[in-house]
Amino acid sequence: MRLSRAVDLWMGELARSGRTASTRFSYERYLFKLVEHVERAKPDADVREVTVNDCRSFLDKWIGRAPSTVGSIHSALSGLFSWLYLEGEIEGNPMLRIARPRRLRPEDVDVVTVTLAEVEKMLLACEGWQEFLCLSVLAYTGTRRDSASRLRWRDVDLVEGTMRFHEKYGKVAVKPMPDELLEILRAAVESTEVSCKPDDYVIPNRRLATVRRSERSNKVIWETVLKVARRAGVKATAHALRRAFAVAFLTSHPGALESLQALMNHSRIDTTQVYLRALNRSLAMEAVRDLTWASGFKSNAVEAHTGFGPPCKSALFVARGVHRGVHQPSAAGLS
Repeated sequence: MRLSRAVDLWMGELARSGRTASTRFSYERYLFKLVEHVERAKPDADVREVTVNDCRSFLDKWIGRAPSTVGSIHSALSGLFSWLYLEGEIEGNPMLRIARPRRLRPEDVDVVTVTLAEVEKMLLACEGWQEFLCLSVLAYTGTRRDSASRLRWRDVDLVEGTMRFHEKYGKVAVKPMPDELLEILRAAVESTEVSCKPDDYVIPNRRLATVRRSERSNKVIWETVLKVARRAGVKATAHALRRAFAVAFLTSHPGALESLQALMNHSRIDTTQVYLRALNRSLAMEAVRDLTWASGFKSNAVEAHTGFGPPCKSALFVARGVHRGVHQPSAAGLS
């Protein structure tokens, strides 16, 4: 079997097993680079001709890249050759001799984070319902951008106050929503500027779609968050809002890890504990603030907040259109 053919077949296996489109796209991109690398020396290479040194020389090309990138490439190669071995296409997995690159602990990775004040600034910087609904759904539920992009009004129960999310690996989860988000969605329904038919997306497209597709790309969420963040003077991503939700929830409900695990749709509690460890370390370091070398140097600065807290109530005023000095959502946001 040619290496390129093996890549195509494995992509099909990943799709049938429920791996997300973004994961498959990432793996496929790196694996076809591997095909190019191997076929420079071995045109039309058979999978049985790929050696440990072929894999090592390919991985060496990525030295110095971000640990997450190197780890993803290693996972792609390991997954492909493990599958080929199980299928009986190769006699041994060449990746077994190559150690997985060391990754930083999740809580030690330098990631984009946003504070309570920055989340509030972004909500207040929204122009139009499209932006406001996008930021509100992300900040109040902590859902992934892919799930947010697929959320339709038929998935929202304004009586019971629940949302049905289509999560990773085909899982469906019904979750309660915060009371403030429920009021925001009711205000959107009552307005004449948001189309709330059952098949309409809760987060509208940024512009009118010329072609109706069964499911849209989550790029609309990514673009909206970046646009609002720039306007608010904040560095933020959709996943940063997910992290802010997790830390805000733990701050308001200490020790409620199992509840957060369900809300975040984590399959393992270890993943959820990353947020707790990051929060605990941040709080532990707060003790340094009273360090002084001489009493005369002490300032009267107010106590700094921990960076997170309950969702801001200013968002409700925006939804009701009564907050003084705040741009009210309008049809302009749907253009």
